Parts: sequence; C-alpha cells; structure tokens
Amino acid sequence: MAAIIIGGFLLSACSSDDNQSSDPVKDSAYQLNQKVTERRECHALKMVANDILNLKFRQIIFEYTSLGPDMKTPVRLTGVISMNPAVYNKEVKPRGLMLYNEFTCAKHGERTSQNEIDDMGLYMNKYQNVIAVSADLYGWTLTEDKPQAYCCPEITAVETVDAWDAAMQILKDEGYAIDGLPTFNVGYSSGGFSAIAVQRYTDQNRSDDFWDFTSAGGAPFSIHSVYMSNITSPTSGYACSFPLVVVAYKETYNMDFEYSDVFVEPLASNIQKWILSKDYGTWDINKLIAGNDEKLAKDCPVNMILTPAALDANSALGKKLSKKFLENSLCGEGQTWQPSKKTLYYIMHSAGDKYMDWHVGQEMADYLKSHGCTVNTEFGDWGNHVDYGLFQHIGATMLSMEGFMENSEAVKEQIQKDIIDKIKGYIEDKVDELSDISL
Repeated sequence: MAAIIIGGFLLSACSSDDNQSSDPVKDSAYQLNQKVTERRECHALKMVANDILNLKFRQIIFEYTSLGPDMKTPVRLTGVISMNPAVYNKEVKPRGLMLYNEFTCAKHGERTSQNEIDDMGLYMNKYQNVIAVSADLYGWTLTEDKPQAYCCPEITAVETVDAWDAAMQILKDEGYAIDGLPTFNVGYSSGGFSAIAVQRYTDQNRSDDFWDFTSAGGAPFSIHSVYMSNITSPTSGYACSFPLVVVAYKETYNMDFEYSDVFVEPLASNIQKWILSKDYGTWDINKLIAGNDEKLAKDCPVNMILTPAALDANSALGKKLSKKFLENSLCGEGQTWQPSKKTLYYIMHSAGDKYMDWHVGQEMADYLKSHGCTVNTEFGDWGNHVDYGLFQHIGATMLSMEGFMENSEAVKEQIQKDIIDKIKGYIEDKVDELSDISL
C-alpha cells in the first residue's frame, strides 16, 4: 500500500512495558505467555496525511509463544495491536476487532511491528475506531535468521490465530471493552491468502471463534493455479513471487530438489543472497532476476526464472511441485473444507492484475459459493496489482465492515468523503509516478 499512496515513515522512540500474562487461552495446547514489549505512536501516509487525513495511530507490540514450521517446536514470535489514539486512550469505545494479514515481505525490517504500514493506518482512521491485530510470523523479528513460511497455510494460520488469542488477552488485561464486538479478517495479496487460511483453520478447529466478515483480495488462493499460470504464460509481472513460494516450500517442507533443478542462473546460485538473506525487497529481487533491467523486471520472461523441467507440469519435478501446491491450495481439486456460512465473504481481484491472473480470485469465490456461503465479489479492471486494485480492496473493505458496526451510515459517509475520495484523488494525480513503483 505504501507504493500506492507514497506513504512516509516516522518511527518514534518507544517505551518498554514488561507486563506479562500467563493465563492459558481457551483451546490452546500450550501457554501463549503473551508479553507487551513496546508501545509507539505511528503516523501513516505522512506525505498526504498532514494535509488531508492526519492518520495517527498507536501500536502495542507483544511477544507470544506459538509453533515453528514443524508444527511441534514452540517458538517465541511477535505481533502488534494497532488503534487510533482515541481508542488507545479509552476516550471512545472500539467498534470492531480486525485481524490484519500483511502482504508479501522479503526484506529485514518490513513486518508490521517493525514498519508503519500505511494501509493499516487507513483502517485505524478516526471514524472507524477498530482495533487491529497482526502477526509478524515465523522468519521475522525474533526468528528473522530463519526462512519464512511464505504461503504455507497451516503454520501461517496457527501462528496468526495464536497472535490473535494473545492480543485478545492483552486487551482484556488492559481494560478495553472488546466483548461482543464484530470481528473482521482482512488481507490483500499474500495477506489475502493468509486471511483465507485463517478462516479455514478457525472453521475446522475453533468452534468458539468465527469471523463476521472476511475480506481477501488479489491473492494466490490456489498455489497450484498460480503455478500453472506461471508455466503457461510467456512472462511474469512479479518475477520474485514464485521463487519466494518455492524457497519457502523447500525450506519449510524439506522438499527433495535442488534449487538448480527449479531455477535458471543466475537465480539458482543466488537464492541465499537474494532471498534467504532478506537483504532485498521484492522489487529489488525482481530486478536482480531480470539482470537489473527495470523494463524486463516489470514483465520478466519466465525462462529467465524457471528451468525447462519446472516449466513442464508433466516432468518428474513438475509433478512433485504440482502435488505439493495442490496440498496447500485453499480451493480447487481435493479441498474438503466447509467454510462457515456465518461469515460474509468479500473476494476481489483486479482483471488487470499482471502479478497473478484474476481467475484465481474467481476460483476462490466459486468454491465459497458452492458451499453455500454468502460472497460479494469484485473483478473489475482497476489496473495492476499495486495500483487501483489494492486501493479498491481497502476502500470497499472499510465500507463493508461498517455494515456490522453501530452508526454505520453516518460513518460510511465520512469515510467515503474524507478518506476514500481524497486518497483516490491523490492517487489519480500521481498515477504516472505510481505506475513505476512496485510493492
């Protein structure tokens, strides 16, 4: 989102807090032992917020215990609770609780507790008054020396739900009135994948916990479909995406292939330097794969990324990849998950998305509808992945959330007028500049 609205970053000095609660969370097999470690004031969209939005918010950063990628070993992870100052100071009551699932990160310092996420700042606006919770996940902050489990649905869901449980306990311990509030599960891009992974996990494992509204846009819901799109298209608009998935799957699931089996040079010999080191952001990785040719980086030939064997779904390697991707897809062949019919779903994917084909969003929506769920969809062409598509998802999500909260019509009018319309106008003024920026 920072790429879209050219947000600035202002990291404030923060005070520490060693308050710790060891109360067990319902249905947890282990003590979460949540602990507040830092509090800070953030100012999102600084370049436009000073004149238009003044989007300030407060964050409570915490540690908690969850599981590592083997689903057995306890690990300490971090998460963050965000809210606007009025809610933080208990001057107004919160109107809802939102799980924010962050989009793709590749570089040190990019996770939610380390970075002032601009789209989160939009959700923390002075009208909506929601409290947001986000998990940094394994491979970041306290475990940043480890590979991230990128688009690995089960472990992502477990660690995220544990972060949610830890955050709920912290909020209760600190006296916030959160009982009975509507719950929202939100994510875009890989964060949309995480949101649906969380939905599936809670539907299958948490009879006490369901989401009133789940909004997921521009996401690789079916990893297998994304693979097939990658190998049947001549170019990729997001060269780093499939390597990030393959690296995460090899490291997390100990898949028995060499990187040189999947990737061509120079990518094959630079997985440690370009990806596992976390020294480069996604756009940097795109450029490295494309030989630092910025034009190619925006539309990279797939044969500059994948070997002939990886490009052939019928090869031994292709079959191995296909099988694992099918196992970890959230919709499509072999899925038996019954989504909660209590949840309202919003699935969005821009038809002009060059990062991944919009049909993946259609597949997810069709899966939900085929299981009797209420699903709102939007598949219009709002441009590429990081242009109007992302903004459209955020704006529509905010307005949809209002349907579950008190005094919604008046708030929706203010959000549309004072936030969405102004940001949209700003984006339109900057569209030429933004078209050269990648998330």
